Amino acid sequence: MKIFISHSSRNKDYGILLVELLRNLGIKEDEIIFTSNVAYGIPVGQNIFHWLKSQIEEKPFVIYLLSEQYYESIACLNEMGAAWIIENDHAAIFTPDFDLSSEEFQSGALDPREIGFYINDEERVLSFIQLLSNSFKLSNNTILISQSVKKFITEIGKVKSESKLNQQPSRIPITPKREKIETAVAETISKTEPVQIEKGDLYSKFLGLIRANRLKVDELLLLHYIIDTSKVKLMTGWQKEHEVSNITEWEKINDIKDVLSKNYAGVLNRFELRGFTEVSAVTNYGNPKEITIKNEIASKILDLPNDVNLKIEAIVKDNFYEHPDEVEEDDGLPF
Repeated sequence: MKIFISHSSRNKDYGILLVELLRNLGIKEDEIIFTSNVAYGIPVGQNIFHWLKSQIEEKPFVIYLLSEQYYESIACLNEMGAAWIIENDHAAIFTPDFDLSSEEFQSGALDPREIGFYINDEERVLSFIQLLSNSFKLSNNTILISQSVKKFITEIGKVKSESKLNQQPSRIPITPKREKIETAVAETISKTEPVQIEKGDLYSKFLGLIRANRLKVDELLLLHYIIDTSKVKLMTGWQKEHEVSNITEWEKINDIKDVLSKNYAGVLNRFELRGFTEVSAVTNYGNPKEITIKNEIASKILDLPNDVNLKIEAIVKDNFYEHPDEVEEDDGLPF
């Protein structure tokens, strides 16, 4: 499978950064189609339309880099239509100032109710990387991935600033107020009531992600495991199986489904990418063998706000095993 970045040439700076991120994640050069760079574009001597058609028919993973310029381009709309008909797996990524309430987006081939995200939303970029890992072999170096994402977000901010300086009036109006964009996002790509993620220190970010339902079930189960065992140091690397064994026993004792033990490695990776953990012990070869929940979170994890505890407890309750013999039989009496 390849990744095809469908974009307007006027947004190539965003696309170039996206390609750089994909390469840092471990995606190979020949797995990326990006026509604004000859290294990833159309081979010499090929007919552009025939070649693009053949690539789309091979069902690549399509990234739609959506912007007002994208919807002004006939070529882009043709690409979207061709990929949509073939039903390629895809993701919609919005340039920072794209207006989700625009008529072109709302009435286009892509379903506006599908989940997409702004290219400068760090949390959603991390979730996107997790999605890509289902189809592509990515780097196992979570520190490198985390650094690459942070660099990507910083560079996107620079391109955004430059774009505003060079911005010219165009046919599709861009909403000037950020709050209107956020309202459009809530109306078109979110099925739940939006929750404001708190800014600032790591602990506030941690609470905000839980309140906004951004953490997955296995991540919340790991938090419950940490709280229940008062254990903020977790084994990884060659010691990972020891921790998984401990979690398995904990699940059995508490009658909890084996979601966490099965996904332990993935949860640790996500926690590291979110900045929740740090390496606290390494092997003689410098490989991590133990990680620790960062002190900003660890110092307060046993005294979380009530609403956050309730969210964690609700997930745990949903993951208890049900035993048929514990269900009371109906004796036919009306009381």
